Amino acid sequence: MLTLTSVLALFSLLSIASAVFFIAKRINVPYTVLLVLVGLLIVPISRLPMLEPTFGFMDDLVLTPELLFYIFLPILIFESAFNMKIRRMLESAWSIASLAIVGLIVSTIIIACALYLILPLVGLHVPFLVTLLFGAIISATDPVAVLALFKDYGAPKRLSLIFEGESLFNDGTAVALFLVILAVAQHGFHGVETVLDGTLTFIVMVVAGIIVGLFMASLFSLALRYTRSNEFVSVTLMIISAHLVFITSEAINQNGLFGTHFHVSPIIATTVSSLFLGNYARHVLLPRTDDYLDKSIELLAFVANSLVFILAGMLFASTQINLADLWVPIIITILVVAIARVIAVYAVTTPINLTKLEAPIPSTWQKLLAWGSLRGALAIIIVMLIPETLTLPDWAYSYSIRDFLLALTIGCILATLFVKAPTIGPIIRRYKLDAPRVIDQAHEADLGMYYLLTEQSRFDSQKTRGFVREAEYEILKKKLAARKREAKANRDELQAQHGIRVFEQSLHLTAIDIEGHYLKDLYVNEEISERVYRAIRGKLSLQREKIEHAQHEDIDPSLYRDRKDIFDRLVALVQFPFEHTKMGHTPVERLQYYRAQMIIARKALKTLHEMQTAYPQPVFLPKAYKKVTSLYKRYREQSEVKLDRVLESNSEELAVYLRVLAERSLRSSGIRAVSFLKIRGIATEGDSKDIESRYSVSAANE
Repeated sequence: MLTLTSVLALFSLLSIASAVFFIAKRINVPYTVLLVLVGLLIVPISRLPMLEPTFGFMDDLVLTPELLFYIFLPILIFESAFNMKIRRMLESAWSIASLAIVGLIVSTIIIACALYLILPLVGLHVPFLVTLLFGAIISATDPVAVLALFKDYGAPKRLSLIFEGESLFNDGTAVALFLVILAVAQHGFHGVETVLDGTLTFIVMVVAGIIVGLFMASLFSLALRYTRSNEFVSVTLMIISAHLVFITSEAINQNGLFGTHFHVSPIIATTVSSLFLGNYARHVLLPRTDDYLDKSIELLAFVANSLVFILAGMLFASTQINLADLWVPIIITILVVAIARVIAVYAVTTPINLTKLEAPIPSTWQKLLAWGSLRGALAIIIVMLIPETLTLPDWAYSYSIRDFLLALTIGCILATLFVKAPTIGPIIRRYKLDAPRVIDQAHEADLGMYYLLTEQSRFDSQKTRGFVREAEYEILKKKLAARKREAKANRDELQAQHGIRVFEQSLHLTAIDIEGHYLKDLYVNEEISERVYRAIRGKLSLQREKIEHAQHEDIDPSLYRDRKDIFDRLVALVQFPFEHTKMGHTPVERLQYYRAQMIIARKALKTLHEMQTAYPQPVFLPKAYKKVTSLYKRYREQSEVKLDRVLESNSEELAVYLRVLAERSLRSSGIRAVSFLKIRGIATEGDSKDIESRYSVSAANE
């Protein structure tokens, strides 16, 4: 129950968390680690005799199972899954799935068996079911702190993706496994029957979670199509989707569905729903809505993470169990958990490397996957789900099973946060995993050159206009010239080492980014349908993938869908009975398809030309620029020819639609005018909407 002091504690802790985040960034320390440390200190400090009358309210906000499970966990799942690219994840699907399921089970069994055999040697006789519960609790990895470190230290993108994918999916498998074991602990073990029931329950929870997640996500996706013009409604729907899916799944577990009773994994349902919304439904949003959504999700995740970790530290500091009495079992447990993780990682990744099911995982990556497995929010959430009254016939200690497992969990979390986390950066540097990809270096070199040339041009203009004095101009001009020589030398070195091809690939990726931007504009302005938009976006994704895998010459411009577009394929499969034509079979769709490709190819050419000729010195390497622009001229010409054929063969049928298309094209020019006014502060958001609704030709026709 919320009280005045608990609400005051909530906002006080958020203020402290904001300050901790600011300090952590300044001193280059993982902010989650610092939050736990601050949480550990808040309780004893606030209870000092001289401070308790003023700050005693700080521990009035308690980290309850309900607060963790129903409020914080859906936010954390949504933030991670919503931003994960399913196409990239599928490139490492074997590694992610094996680590999240097989690796988790292997780790759970090793921890359970090892603790069951070792703890009696130090005088602690713990039932096997208790150690098995702990194995399920502690085997799931937490991505929050380690992924921030991976990003800061420049770890390879695929390694980060494998770790994030594992952490995302083992949340659901860990909780499902934990609940099965907890049910056995509560109701007893009855041999083969219990094993079969537990296995069936686990499978049903996972499968039902996937089905419920897809069903709920499809409903939200449908709603977004009607609300996408209003960013506040769309963002609200997206944000509440995770909690609605999670709580609906729990309601099904408690009350059944249509008279049947089965278990649904709320974590898996929320994960699948968030993946669907982030990889499929998100693309219907307007650009401004998408930006607003990104910031909103980032803020909510920051608030949730901050409160979870700082409250976790306070929970650790105020626990009733005497950790000093269990320091030996805790140290043993920390070592066992670390060894189990190493065994699980190598047991999973070695067979994948040997069978060549996907790109190999280097030995340095295996070491970092084994060592960088931090524990955090999920372990706290799971252990808090254990009833305080849970006991077993063989349990002979004064403290409860939950308190005992909480003590072990606290020890493992603190060890990973304060021992493992600070060493991840040095390990990345030691194994030289922070070197960016060559194609990324080439891309940065080109954009860096554009930045410096733009800076020089504007600086010279400011000098000419008298905004900069001669003395300052000469000093900064020399520094700028030195920086340009350094950038040119760096690019020349890259070209000498890797050839011109990598710059062609980099420039082609830049062109694809430009195409994607203008394709979205066409969709927002209703100049293309959603099917056409998804088809061309799929084509661009395929081309990007080919380029990033150094298969530049293997690009097939006619392809727009493949096995990795799993949500697109799933929706197409469901819609198939209700659709009478395939994509591009109607004259209108063919017109939209070829016209859009012609426009985005022309926009890419125009943008690259403007960048290349903006200054006396060219931005891009001339050979790379010529190769890519020649390719896009061919793309544009091919689309123009196909567009003309469609217009010639369907002139009467398309006459009405061409008039509509002309109005929409005119409206896009008006939208650009409104954007110009807003960017320069001439008109507010409200003024812009009034101008658009009052003077738009299409609005007048309506």
